[in-house]
Amino acid sequence: MSNELQLQAFLQLAPRAWQALRQQQYALVADFLQLHRLDHPQWRVLALELALARGQFAQADQLFARICQSDTDVSAVALRMAQFYLTQRRRGDCRKALLEVAKAPLADAGFYRAVAAVFSALDDPAQALPWLEQAVRWQPQDAALRFDLALAQFFLNQMPEAGQNLTQVLHKLPLAGNVLHLRSAARIASDSDNHIADLQQRLAAPALTPQDAVGAGYALAKELEDVGQYAAAFVALRQAASRKRQQLNYDARSEFATFAAMRQHFTAEFFAGTITDSVSSAERTSLKPIFILGMPRTGTTLVERILGQHPDVISIGEFPDFPLEVGALAQQVKGVSSRVEAALQLDYAELGQRYLRQAADMVQGKPIFIDKLPFNFIYAGLIKKALPQARIIHLVRDPLDTCFAVYKTLFNQVYSFSYQLDELADYFIEYKKLMAHWHQVLPGQILDVHYEQMVAEPEVQAKRILQWCDLPWQDDLLQFHQAKSASTTASAAQVRQPIHKKSVQKWRAFADELAPVRQRLLAAGLIDADGNPC
Repeated sequence: MSNELQLQAFLQLAPRAWQALRQQQYALVADFLQLHRLDHPQWRVLALELALARGQFAQADQLFARICQSDTDVSAVALRMAQFYLTQRRRGDCRKALLEVAKAPLADAGFYRAVAAVFSALDDPAQALPWLEQAVRWQPQDAALRFDLALAQFFLNQMPEAGQNLTQVLHKLPLAGNVLHLRSAARIASDSDNHIADLQQRLAAPALTPQDAVGAGYALAKELEDVGQYAAAFVALRQAASRKRQQLNYDARSEFATFAAMRQHFTAEFFAGTITDSVSSAERTSLKPIFILGMPRTGTTLVERILGQHPDVISIGEFPDFPLEVGALAQQVKGVSSRVEAALQLDYAELGQRYLRQAADMVQGKPIFIDKLPFNFIYAGLIKKALPQARIIHLVRDPLDTCFAVYKTLFNQVYSFSYQLDELADYFIEYKKLMAHWHQVLPGQILDVHYEQMVAEPEVQAKRILQWCDLPWQDDLLQFHQAKSASTTASAAQVRQPIHKKSVQKWRAFADELAPVRQRLLAAGLIDADGNPC
């Protein structure tokens, strides 16, 4: 058969092969590809999809490389591979694929939005922004798309632009709770300029869904607090938090049992020799991680932004990979009844290597990087075992200020303990027990940084942190609020302000309302009768 006839036969039968692929009839697709083996773009794309479906990832990589070398229109395939690499946490390969996408992107709003979604998942709103801006130009009436643009602008401190887009979104979706919440987060309300009456009206709308009521309620509570109406703010907050709690399936018992098991099994004997061990290949790497951890809303982002100003340091944000690598290795351990027992048997040198390989895709050539995932406090001991060269910084804040700050924050699918005061207090107590344990079994290996001292004497504390990290002082480190880099945490708006003390002892304005927390923390010996830390 001539090449032309073979091509015609392939193109005629290709739709059936694609249908067989969707039906997971992989052997049929493989036979079809073998029978009609061609040097043709569509053949390569079908072969690539078959390799992905079969889990033959090395073959998929080879096919993708060939497509990039041989074909002229690769943008759709490159986006497909970028999305695939993202699911595999192959972030370096993901970015390389996005470079291929950018060479000749499809002139389609949905395509541009999909590219932006990949950049957003890479925690890179700066790269997502131009793709979203172009997509909105093509589809200005798409409210969800315009909200994505506003969110990227919010993370990049483009607050006026974000506000304008949110206003347009609300014309289309007047009861959207996530939009109302972001609108209030983007600026500080005042007596003369606020959305309080507007939010109250929207919250009273019969068509308001329970999910939208949560976002709108948190927005109202925030603006009422901004203007000093504390009693009304807490009423709105309690209602919103209660609604949120009803939407969650959270059971603290299993989590606390894990904490207790870690305190029992991860003993000083387990860590003996960890710090001086020189055989770990993770120790010999040129990459040096700094872990900033603790309860959320304790100043972790503040310290991250200060350290991130240093020319030798880059932040990779709230990087989830250490817990993920622990879980992946623990699953390979057989004959154990719990994840903690599995964790006792891990190859910690391998754990460190795997984590650093993932981080290497994010560091942009910098020798020192920050991992600011707050709940890495759970893994502090494991981090030091796997990465002896790591520096661990633990943020500590007044217990009641911490609990109140957590309670009034609407998190994105994390911290399920934070929406009911008694559960929040119980979690804080367990957190304190676990951190006390890590300090006991790893003496001198975790630096406690107190938020109150940080805001009272920022230069003194910053120099202390720099010394801990073996970094020289830089005079501009405290100008972090002027940095143009993105912040995608719950503190995205606050870190754009110079250091201040406004949040210290803020809980006292809500002392009566926080009684359930105070009673539990007092009984646990964490505060005295006046609410001061013990």
